[in-house]
Amino acid sequence: MKVFGELNKKGFFDLLSVNFLTQALGFGSLLLVAKFLTPDEFGQIKIIQSYASVFILIAGFGFNTAVLKLCSEKRQQAEKEGILKRATFNTMVATLLALALLGCLVLSDVITSSKQIGFWLLVYSIGIPFAALTSLFMTYLQALKKIKEMARAQALVRIQSVLVVVVCSWVWGFEGFIFSTILAYIIGLYPILKQVGFRFVRAEACNPPTSHYMQIASFSFMANILSAIGMSTDVFVLDYLLSDRSIIGYYSLAVIFVLGAMQVTGTVQAIATPYFSERSFDESWVRKKIFETQLKMAGLSVVIALLIYFLAWLIIHYYYGESYVIVLSYLNILLLKYVIYSSCAVIGVALVGLGLMRYNLMVVAISTPIGFFLSVALFQQYGVTGVAWAQAFNAVLLFLLVIFISRIALRTHFSKLKGAK
Repeated sequence: MKVFGELNKKGFFDLLSVNFLTQALGFGSLLLVAKFLTPDEFGQIKIIQSYASVFILIAGFGFNTAVLKLCSEKRQQAEKEGILKRATFNTMVATLLALALLGCLVLSDVITSSKQIGFWLLVYSIGIPFAALTSLFMTYLQALKKIKEMARAQALVRIQSVLVVVVCSWVWGFEGFIFSTILAYIIGLYPILKQVGFRFVRAEACNPPTSHYMQIASFSFMANILSAIGMSTDVFVLDYLLSDRSIIGYYSLAVIFVLGAMQVTGTVQAIATPYFSERSFDESWVRKKIFETQLKMAGLSVVIALLIYFLAWLIIHYYYGESYVIVLSYLNILLLKYVIYSSCAVIGVALVGLGLMRYNLMVVAISTPIGFFLSVALFQQYGVTGVAWAQAFNAVLLFLLVIFISRIALRTHFSKLKGAK
């Protein structure tokens, strides 16, 4: 009971609730609207969202992580607002470049396997600027540890947005889902901006320590991009290599269930990061909390995986029908990947909190290309099931790399601090 009380005090359950609502807006609502879409359309939406998630990160360019790190530290409020103002301007510039890049890649047929998906990806990209700014402002509130305020500000609008997405998908199908999701991104920015307030607009755009600000942003950007590509490698490979488009829809449904589980892991990460940043000079505290929090997260992930599978079994059999049973075979493997990933996820955000993003970059720079080649190789041998197993195998590699590299990172970090005294 004490543990639950501490989690509630820090806003865990508030943020977890809204994260599930956010998931319902972006991905989870697909569980409700799949009845109104064909498996082919269902797969197309997942492909579009996978590409969009990469370009949302490009639009953010890691400035949200820089804000999280610098504004979690002990600074004057005016300085924090100045950092946010500079990051907002930087994000808007990066967003314009991201949209231009996306347009060039789609029009030149470099990404997406068909012109139809390319066209709807361009339409969907209207929501990218709003998603990037929402992420930045949410991170700012996270840095200030205003978890409950952030969660409650979004809740009502998120519920309304999900209703709009479901109704529009029911009435207008695929097109209704795309346009209503864009509208939901636009509406979703308002409660966050209202909570942040407009004082930062009038603040003097402060020059944060350039070496820290740009270094954090750039390393975070590269690590996040590679991580996002790595997390969506399976969908990208299936988009290009699988001729039966309906199978992508079934596989995508399994991915949706796993993304629901990921909300728990993401919530723990979001709450833990500013605390590691604030106590980044306290070696004994950092090492103790990494061990304790990661151990609890690993155990929790097993429970969540079992609950998700049980929920998926019920939904598949009583809502989608027996023709969707193949989803459960993919889900088994992807939930294994989820448990392995969650067993090192806290270590990764601890490195972010300590300002050691370059080590996370090293991890994903190694694991992402290996994961891609594994996916292609196992697809050729075992089809879609092979792609799912490639994700699980790559999660094992990621886990081993995180454990090994984080030991080096922590030893180097605290050695430098001791040497500076």
